Amino acid sequence: MRNLKRNNPNLFTDHRFVVLVLALFAFGMSAYLSQTVFERLPHLEDEVAYLYQARVFARGDIVIESPETSRVFWQPFIVDRQGNRFSKYTPGWSAQLAVGILLGEYWVINAFFAALTVAVTYRFGREIFNPQTGVIAAALFAFSPMALLLNATLMSHTSALFWTTLFLYAYWRVERGRHATRWGLLAGLALGALVATRPLTAVAIALPVIVWSVIRLVRAFAASLRTEVKGLVTEKELSPQSAIGTAAAVEASLSSHKTQSSALSPQSFFSILRPLIALSIVAIVLSAAVPIYNRAAVGDPLFDLYRLVWDYDRIGFGAGQVYGRSGHTLTKAFNHGRFDLSLTAADLFGWQLGTITDANGDVLPEIVTQLTTEADYWLRTGLSWVLLPFGLFVGFRRKSPWVILWFLLLYGWMRFAFDWQGGAQMTNPVFAWLWLAVAFAWLLAPFLVLRRRTEVWTWILAAVTLSLLGSQMTYWIGSQRYSTRYYYEALTAVCLLSALPIAWLVRWRTEVKGLRAEKNSVGRSETAQQADFQPSPQSSVLSPLLYAVFAALLVYSFITYSLPRIGVLRGFNHVNRERIAEIEARREPGRDVLVIVNGTDVRWRAFGALMAVTSPYLDSPIVAAWNFQDSSTLRDDIIARFPDRQVIDLRAQGEESWFDEEVATAP
Repeated sequence: MRNLKRNNPNLFTDHRFVVLVLALFAFGMSAYLSQTVFERLPHLEDEVAYLYQARVFARGDIVIESPETSRVFWQPFIVDRQGNRFSKYTPGWSAQLAVGILLGEYWVINAFFAALTVAVTYRFGREIFNPQTGVIAAALFAFSPMALLLNATLMSHTSALFWTTLFLYAYWRVERGRHATRWGLLAGLALGALVATRPLTAVAIALPVIVWSVIRLVRAFAASLRTEVKGLVTEKELSPQSAIGTAAAVEASLSSHKTQSSALSPQSFFSILRPLIALSIVAIVLSAAVPIYNRAAVGDPLFDLYRLVWDYDRIGFGAGQVYGRSGHTLTKAFNHGRFDLSLTAADLFGWQLGTITDANGDVLPEIVTQLTTEADYWLRTGLSWVLLPFGLFVGFRRKSPWVILWFLLLYGWMRFAFDWQGGAQMTNPVFAWLWLAVAFAWLLAPFLVLRRRTEVWTWILAAVTLSLLGSQMTYWIGSQRYSTRYYYEALTAVCLLSALPIAWLVRWRTEVKGLRAEKNSVGRSETAQQADFQPSPQSSVLSPLLYAVFAALLVYSFITYSLPRIGVLRGFNHVNRERIAEIEARREPGRDVLVIVNGTDVRWRAFGALMAVTSPYLDSPIVAAWNFQDSSTLRDDIIARFPDRQVIDLRAQGEESWFDEEVATAP
């Protein structure tokens, strides 16, 4: 596919303005939805832990000392071990969120990353394919319901997607060769940050790039060997007699040979290797944040902190409560994948059959239930995937039949897992790992035969997406609460592939003329050849029309799907600012408040909003404490720790809480 830098000198400027608007839209919607839907509070246990650890980092600490009677100040996914208190999560995202803590507005970090991702997505698509693909992909990302939702939360996925996008783009620049070492350093920075933020995701994203890098090195080394052998053979074939008569010709021939083979010499191998070494060093150094954090927390840099909360919370396959609450099998992996992908098919771009609202614009009750409590098949038929096959067709052109064959064989391998021995091996952990190993080998095999840059990068985008899907099969649980967030880091790749067919239609006249020009370029001047790439009168009318239809589709899905779908999560998990406002209304002027939550059977949701405003150092204006024994003795001990604070009591049961004006505690 030919880049259109030669096409219209004003085209890039127009696209740049559109991308700026899209980036501001992404930032603005993150700010708006984080305020109106999520009220800038954590609504999942993960967010509570991220925010807690970010506040610790913002004070300059890695871990803090566990408070006395630590269960009183318990928060979900916060661990007390060996006198230390810390989050179970790797430190990457909390460290980034800590910057927002220091700025006084922690929501701004995800908004900032959202805007940056729009810009990098455009640049990425523009350079690999063409400006139209870049701007369409940026628009798809900015309006994606998945992006709009997650960008407004305190989850790590928006950050991880940005680092994923930057890593892939920087590696693309490394491959181009100019300033390769600098771009290698940037790619290493992005990959290291991704490892520190979401390690399993980083492995899945990096795997196709690593394999392609190895293939590039092997090809360069083999080419250098062939060049050396060819040079030796040429020297032997030159006899002294012929050399006397044709000295000038021989010298010219050897000079020409050296010039032509320089790109394939051993230096060419090292020119590929050098930026990869830079990339690896920076990535390893930043990734070291994980073992450093683990060592500070538990004294063991290789310990899996997830297992301190649930010992079964690990990747892998097996029976019992070793991998997952009730074991994990290949059958469960496929089921989770099918359930989650059914929602992904709608959440990607908001395209589906049917509606999620009634005639009054209210979200249907069954949809609310599905989005807040269920995790099986989505109740509508999602259509957001429909552009992907056409994107692969545009990327591979004449090789598309081979791509179809590749997917058919992959489907056959999936059917084999279900049909062999009647599916009996689906519960066998060894078979599960062997099946995945073959699937990943098949995923990476096309790199052995692909050589054209556009085809290679089309497959890298596809491979990154499939690799992420495959890696998540090893985890015991799916995810649908905040959309299918485990797949979110593939969104940029999906947007680029989905943008290809739309961009092809926008550029159709120019594409056809360009293909004809390539066949008829011999003997024609450069000016005449460039004229072949100028838009025709028909394309100048068709392109704005296609852009208008595309923009209308984005706006329609934004209004009819994205806003109501995200709005369902307002007050999710009983977390909202109403309880905080009620505390503030009862607060005496000039006094800090101690809120005591009384009850033995209490879930975190009963006072999650108060957890969010409680400092890890217990010095915030509002401190929430749990009287988990529901006894006057423990309550008095808590009050004694904060003698100068006004005491407000809550009674809690399960996920509900209410003010207890007259505390009646058990003796």
